[in-house]
Amino acid sequence: MEDDVEKPEAIKLPAKKPKNLLWLWILITAIIVGGGVMVFAYRSAIKNYFWPSTIDGSVQDIDNGITHPSTTTSVKIVDSGVTWLNPRVKLADLGLFKTAAGSNSDPSVGFPGYLGTDYYKVATTSDGGDIILAVVKVEELGTFDDFHHFKKLNGVYYWLSQNSDPVGGDGNYYSRINSQVDNSFTIASLQLDKSIAKGSTTLTQKPSDSRNDTFVADTTVGTKVEETKWGDLYLAQTTEITKSVGNAKVSYYYILRNDGIRIIYSPSPSFRNDDGSLVATWTNAVGQSAKFSPVATSGCGAVGGTWPKIIDTTSLQNKVQVGTAGATKIYSFPAASPMMSFGYQVYLMDGMSGKASEADFASNLGIIAIEDGYGNWEAFMNDKYAPGVECGKPVIYLYPKKSTEVSLKVGANVTKSDPAYNSGWRVLASPSGLLSLGGKTYDSLFWEGTGWGSYPAVTNGTVVESSKIAETITSQLLSMGLNSKEIADFKAFWLPKMPQTPFTRLTWLTTDQMNTLAPLAVSPKPDTTIRVFLDFEGLQSKINIAPQILPKYQRVGFTLVEWGGLLKGKK
Repeated sequence: MEDDVEKPEAIKLPAKKPKNLLWLWILITAIIVGGGVMVFAYRSAIKNYFWPSTIDGSVQDIDNGITHPSTTTSVKIVDSGVTWLNPRVKLADLGLFKTAAGSNSDPSVGFPGYLGTDYYKVATTSDGGDIILAVVKVEELGTFDDFHHFKKLNGVYYWLSQNSDPVGGDGNYYSRINSQVDNSFTIASLQLDKSIAKGSTTLTQKPSDSRNDTFVADTTVGTKVEETKWGDLYLAQTTEITKSVGNAKVSYYYILRNDGIRIIYSPSPSFRNDDGSLVATWTNAVGQSAKFSPVATSGCGAVGGTWPKIIDTTSLQNKVQVGTAGATKIYSFPAASPMMSFGYQVYLMDGMSGKASEADFASNLGIIAIEDGYGNWEAFMNDKYAPGVECGKPVIYLYPKKSTEVSLKVGANVTKSDPAYNSGWRVLASPSGLLSLGGKTYDSLFWEGTGWGSYPAVTNGTVVESSKIAETITSQLLSMGLNSKEIADFKAFWLPKMPQTPFTRLTWLTTDQMNTLAPLAVSPKPDTTIRVFLDFEGLQSKINIAPQILPKYQRVGFTLVEWGGLLKGKK
């Protein structure tokens, strides 16, 4: 029976076809490539997430605890709701500042004084307001600026205390008027870090209370070095360093803020100690005990926040490595090379006897050069050979039209004075020139020290036989307006200090140059100021130099007279 039963046919499934996986590989490849692109695009954010920056911008290495120096290049600071104007717009006088009562005439309030304010519209705000920059010009030991910011909204001015210099305290010559105070609004991009590190170089912002900023913050347009989160960083090259023969210039770094103000930074190698010694490994043993300082611009002027930069790199072709500090190489130069000869001429500047030869100067690392973190070369001089010079015995005479109490300050680091300088002089001056102070009588004020400004380059003068120095000085001082007593006092002090050489170069710094080198703040302000200062050099033979045309000063009204000279051999 079983054979008679009809069995169903076996169900036949269709044969399997091989799978096509190409689309899957395309998808996987797209994911990998896309992910890589995203990682690259957001690499900074990812790095900051896993290796966050410290407050000063340096990167902390979690694995080994090493903090790497930051660079100034970073994400720009964006002030929410603020749109900066470029160029800024000059405004009429808004009258937001005025002279503090009596400040231009009463010495108890301060020295002169408020000179006016320039106003600029520098930005707009999303709520319809304007950001106003007020540049307050103040005269004290030269002219400097204070910076203030206001927000103007609906016709009302708000003084932004977080982005302004102080007002109303001692030493200020103006008071805030016609404005309200906003202590909370802050413009972050205007608040620069005090120091910036890159490689082995640290840039340090000049103190806000430094009153000699004007002497370096000139109008020279710098070369852009790199971008920072606050604005572009520039290097400005200004005066050629005396005796450098084109190899070096006084230079400084600055950041151009969004409001158009340049903020000056002074560079220093991170491996240079405060005493000038270098933390380095030396191939020349001299460097182990030597101390090095920036090459002086010359004379009795301070560097004033500037720094000498080597501008002619061809002078570096014969450099010799003498040490290393981390990744930084330290170089010196053989005798008779351009840079070594430059340093040696600076060393000879003070004209003292017993000088080392250039060969000894070179073998003892008289001058070295270092490339800073921004790719610029800096020159340093061995302190052993640095010329010691001061502004030598400048003597000040005061001749008011009637007995007057006079206050006077000098823009210099004063090392000697008579009467005692302290933080300035305040004397009772009579028309005869006699000065009364502390129950004593003086016929003049004298000081010695280093001026806050840069010493000018000597480009002209008079070359005379040394036997004719006295008569030449007498004639030249007389032509510039000094009287017989002042001339006699000058000669009594300076003639014994003249070089004992066949010839001597005489060059006079005049009033404008002295006002830059060591400015005076005098209250009340004299009607006539005559300042003369002798730079001299002993010569074995006569040289050709452009003749100096001396000014002829006229003594009118309250007159101040000052004479001085370059006191050489001071350390």
